[in-house]
Amino acid sequence: MSRPIHLLAFAISLLMLSCGAGQSARQIAFLETKKTSAVQPPRWQPPGQKGPTPALLQIRQGEHFSLKARRSDPKGFTPSGSWILELFKGQQLIARWPAVSGYESKQTADRLWTPGNGAPLPIGTYALGQPEPWGTDLWLNLAPQFETDRSGLGIHNCNPGSGCLCIPNRNDLKVLANWVKATKIQKLRIID
Repeated sequence: MSRPIHLLAFAISLLMLSCGAGQSARQIAFLETKKTSAVQPPRWQPPGQKGPTPALLQIRQGEHFSLKARRSDPKGFTPSGSWILELFKGQQLIARWPAVSGYESKQTADRLWTPGNGAPLPIGTYALGQPEPWGTDLWLNLAPQFETDRSGLGIHNCNPGSGCLCIPNRNDLKVLANWVKATKIQKLRIID
């Protein structure tokens, strides 16, 4: 491992250790892998992975942008809490970001009950707020459009906690924020 990547992995480890109680070593390892693998370019990236462009913002009649989050395991259960956040224009995948929702030990906890239990976000539609400063990071508020005791939900960087929808890579969070501003998307759908 080259020195810059090794230092990046060390820094990420320190950051992830501060994510809050209940964070397991396996979930931290998942996040480190996602961060360090970002150094190596993937073979294929969706066309909007680096942010909105005038061409990608053009929409045809009946088309709209949508934001969906799902567990990364197609069977619907990921013990690590790893998720995928996807941006679509009509049926076309425009961008995709790794995410985390819920602590590893809370993946089977009641997702509708009690704030702060560390469970993944409940399935359903959320009103999505515009990006706003949150300390040195960004916060995109999520307001459930269904009955739940959960509150204080949002999309943010994975420090602190992962009971919301956390984006481990700050640059990915900035790109997502740029997309939300440019498209005025107002909803997020959690599909599993």
